[in-house]
Amino acid sequence: MDVLGMIYNALITDTYIKEKASGRIKYYEFPGTGDVTAPYIIIDPLDVPLPKDFADDTWLTYDCLFQIEVWSKNRMATNELSGYIRNVLWKLGFHQGTGVDEWDKDTGIFRDARRYRGKLYRDDLGTL
Repeated sequence: MDVLGMIYNALITDTYIKEKASGRIKYYEFPGTGDVTAPYIIIDPLDVPLPKDFADDTWLTYDCLFQIEVWSKNRMATNELSGYIRNVLWKLGFHQGTGVDEWDKDTGIFRDARRYRGKLYRDDLGTL
């Protein structure tokens, strides 16, 4: 199961997110501070998907933990985009946990980094 791809595809298909960050939704790749001329979204897996919820000696779900960051030079744009991301992740079965909200006065970049945890049912149970 490609959870990273699933999250990425859900984000790029959201109309608002696509309008604000098209071409700047990345994973594992952080922009240089001089490159932040428009909002960036960075998807960062914080742990490997862990087997959870067992039945008949088989694990049924993946427990996943991701951090999704929004970087921009506009505080309100950063907050609004982060809210849309939360709604998209909610529809995928992820809930928001802790995070970081910061501003770098030297670069003028606002960074909203939120952690999302979710359990996803395996899609290969019928092949076991």
